[in-house]
Amino acid sequence: MKRRLMASIRAIAATAAVLSLVTTVTIGGQGRNFQPPAGGPDWTPPLNAYGDPDIEGRWTERSDITTYSIQAGLDDRDEHTQIGGQRPQLGEPIMTPDKKIPYLPWAATFADFLHEQHYGAWTGAYLDPVSRGLLEGLPRLHYQGAMEIYQFPDYISVSYAYGHAYRIIYTDGRPHPPSNVKLWMGDSRGHWEGDTFVSEVTNLNGQAWFDIVGSFSTDALTMVERWKFSGPERIDYEVTMTDPNAYREPWTMGMVLAKTEYEEMWPSEVWEGTVIADTDSLSIRPPQ
Repeated sequence: MKRRLMASIRAIAATAAVLSLVTTVTIGGQGRNFQPPAGGPDWTPPLNAYGDPDIEGRWTERSDITTYSIQAGLDDRDEHTQIGGQRPQLGEPIMTPDKKIPYLPWAATFADFLHEQHYGAWTGAYLDPVSRGLLEGLPRLHYQGAMEIYQFPDYISVSYAYGHAYRIIYTDGRPHPPSNVKLWMGDSRGHWEGDTFVSEVTNLNGQAWFDIVGSFSTDALTMVERWKFSGPERIDYEVTMTDPNAYREPWTMGMVLAKTEYEEMWPSEVWEGTVIADTDSLSIRPPQ
């Protein structure tokens, strides 16, 4: 049973790897990791009808990040290559001196446990939630595949190719919902600071992982995203994570988003009528 379970997990990981490539096809012969240049000193972002920088369109990550492991280096990425049949991805999105998440001691121990479990978990609760058909969450969706941004007077919507995920970032000053409301995608509020869109994400449920091997947070996590519109086809995206229950200090992840010219965004259905693990065990907790 366990062998069949892990074979299914590996098949899903391989499919996700292929779909990530499919949804980030580039135009004009440029490679998947081509990063459009930033605008020069005289460049100013075009404005939309509401007077805000116009970032509407389709965007995809171009920092060579893998959803398999964001911090473990080539060892995990070589394993990802064996599963997905693609070259190692060398992007290092974590902007700490050692490129690691600054876990508290208990959380570091639990992260090591989850990493070991991904080789052959004895319960579905210790497998990647995405492998169990659940949502990827933020910011993982940004380095999984393509996204499409739409702008409106009082909000910005972001639709993601992977799993039909979407989010609404309100810009009208409304408050966040009560803290006991917990959501996979959290609750987002945003505003413009010059050419940078700043969004705060709260009300996260702590169930989404940052990668397949178990990089995690708790439901105390809050995020501050900074979408800097730095060139005609480039956004420099950074997100700072604060979770006093899991991290010693806030830490930041960064990546380049490139504008693309798809005729349409291809959604990845991901999950349909398949059960490979217990999806009732949603909460991840250290073993007793």
